[in-house]
Amino acid sequence: MALKPLPRLLLIVTAVAGSWYGLNRYVQYMHAQNVTASAVPAHVDVPVAGSAAPAAGPIALGPAPMAAATGDYTARTLVLPWNAVAGLAYANGDSTTSAGSLMARRGVRLALERQDDYAQMVAEQALFAAEVAAGVARPAKGAAFVVIMGDALPGYAASAQAALAKMGQQIEVVGALGYSRGEDKCMLPAEVAADPQKARGSLIGAVLRDGDWNICIKYASDNKIPVNPDPKTYDPDAMNFVSVGAFTEADEKLIAASKGACETRPVVRNGRATGATQKVCQNGTATWTPGDVKVAREVGGLAAVASTKEYMWQMPAAIIGNKQWMAQNAPFVRNMLAAAFDASDAVKASDANLLAASKVMARVMREQTPEWWAKYHRGVVEKDAKGLDIRLGGSTTNNLADNLYLFGLNGNDSLYKRVYTVYGGIAHDLYPEEMPAVLPYESVVNTSYLQSLAASATAAAAAKPATPVFEANAPATSTFAKRSWAIEFDTGKASFRPEAIPVLEQMIDQVAVSGLAVQIAGHTDNVGDSASNLVLSKRRADAVSSWLQANAPSSFPKDRVRTRAYGDQQPVAANATAEGRAKNRRVDIALIRTE
Repeated sequence: MALKPLPRLLLIVTAVAGSWYGLNRYVQYMHAQNVTASAVPAHVDVPVAGSAAPAAGPIALGPAPMAAATGDYTARTLVLPWNAVAGLAYANGDSTTSAGSLMARRGVRLALERQDDYAQMVAEQALFAAEVAAGVARPAKGAAFVVIMGDALPGYAASAQAALAKMGQQIEVVGALGYSRGEDKCMLPAEVAADPQKARGSLIGAVLRDGDWNICIKYASDNKIPVNPDPKTYDPDAMNFVSVGAFTEADEKLIAASKGACETRPVVRNGRATGATQKVCQNGTATWTPGDVKVAREVGGLAAVASTKEYMWQMPAAIIGNKQWMAQNAPFVRNMLAAAFDASDAVKASDANLLAASKVMARVMREQTPEWWAKYHRGVVEKDAKGLDIRLGGSTTNNLADNLYLFGLNGNDSLYKRVYTVYGGIAHDLYPEEMPAVLPYESVVNTSYLQSLAASATAAAAAKPATPVFEANAPATSTFAKRSWAIEFDTGKASFRPEAIPVLEQMIDQVAVSGLAVQIAGHTDNVGDSASNLVLSKRRADAVSSWLQANAPSSFPKDRVRTRAYGDQQPVAANATAEGRAKNRRVDIALIRTE
């Protein structure tokens, strides 16, 4: 028997409420019973920054504004306290769309609200979905849109699917409003910046499987540092974590630890209990502005050892809506994106516009002043509580051209698909029980709204996105990360064996999303004479470079990739055994700074 709308809606809401406990456990997970061995994560190269090209000037998006499909409907939109949403704030004109704003001119109304908790975002989207499933055209409950850190989408999408699937509803990413470009970071004692191996034994506060946690994991992967995925034990040879529900909690725990608030944990080594316990104190945090500013001012002595300044494509501000509702209200979605993209150019073009956006930011986030948000939007270097220099803040806004580039809609690689793949893989590898599978990218990302905008906005679509610019002869100032890849070549040749192809495909998926210069170094064992080995190692390094450029030309322009040859001069194992010689036949990929 068919249910009437109201009872059916109540049934759906009850189902959502019943699933809340499970959802909350997923997002707030504290790894309890099963101890997983500490391990170096699969190498995941998220984009790293070179010098950015000048931003394109303001662009017009299409003809006169269209009427919104939902009239005066106000779509509740939940955002993180994050400067990457400054364009959205400027476009809206206030926490609720103001008269004369870019949103209002396009017939769109949004109510912007701060929300720090992904679990609560999922719950709000589930409440919205319940009304959509019940046939409500203008839902009054829940949130129509949320904005999250884009690299956290695999986990977020899995949580949302668990909540919405039984209602026949889905969520989709429809665009990226901005990027974190230094604002999000892994903060550890300053000596780690000079020697990454000193991150072994660290204890970092983080929301597990969240964007800032990802930065720490990426840094560990790039520097061959094992990760202990169990937040209740301590491995002195690995990077360890304190699991928290929000980044603000991670920062507060670090501040408390600096004043002596520590804990005692069972000691493990490679996942095996030793029987010992150890008092450990949190000495790091995975955070973003304003958390990084607070930690610098109240603790000090920490460095941003890795951030979205280096991993520049990692963290787009992904805007997510309800698939079914958006399909019924496509003009609303297109106009919302168009207004935000126009606002992006306005914010980039003028300090006055940035300050206007920051006034809205201060109102929506309910903290700090407009001047404060504007200052940290572009990023600064300041003295911390111990007199050390530290980079704080740093974000940017996205226009349509930036979106077309990110999502691979202008003939280039889909950088966002690569980010989704590598970070979904991290969550799955470290937490297989909580993340048994990564949802297909195509099922959670819908680029049709961007494509529609591009078709009606020729000038915007043709505009140049802000991308790294590389100089082939720029001297390397430091090596940010280096990792070896066991690529199989035919004996004595620079041609790849069939076994090499999966490794190369994994490497390109992981390294292509980096934005630093790439140095490829070839090495051999000591079989044969040294002169021949030197020539062979150069040919093999060049072969890898050519493969990268042939398979992802937009990600690997010629000036980005450098090759070096070392022959048999830098062994990493003894050449006396077959196993040792195999380890020495390798290719090292280094991400290097040239600033």
